[in-house]
Amino acid sequence: MYTQEDMRDVKAMLAKRWAAAAVPSAIALICAIAVFIYGRMQRSDSLWMLTAMLTVVGGAYFIFCYGVYVRPAAIYRRHLTFMLGDRMRTTTGVFKFFSKDVTDHDGLECYSMLLNVGEKDDPEDDRLFYYDAYKPLPAFELGERVTVLSNDKMVSSMKSAC
Repeated sequence: MYTQEDMRDVKAMLAKRWAAAAVPSAIALICAIAVFIYGRMQRSDSLWMLTAMLTVVGGAYFIFCYGVYVRPAAIYRRHLTFMLGDRMRTTTGVFKFFSKDVTDHDGLECYSMLLNVGEKDDPEDDRLFYYDAYKPLPAFELGERVTVLSNDKMVSSMKSAC
């Protein structure tokens, strides 16, 4: 399900997002420093307000962009690192449930799904997994026996157990 190309794409997207958040903030900070120095040289009593405004605007812009724009891409990059890593668990069971609603799991948009690993249809044998909402939906029917490769509760790949 996941490839190194996905990782390259996410890294490129993350670099662009960091630049979009950091460059305008840095420009605002540099302008604030320049205005502060100019104000001190001119012994101005009012340019400190412009310095404060530039600092607040630059900082608020960075914090907003980081939280809304950069952080989700960083979380997805970390997720891909786990999915492409070697610390995977294999679970085989009956594909019991796949949610139609997207939920949030550790900052990622996912579908929840249940796999029953027992011999009988006992609810104690149900295992909860999360399937990435940005990947194509699995082509398995409910009740089919599947093997899930996962890291923690996040599905890395699914295949038929038959």
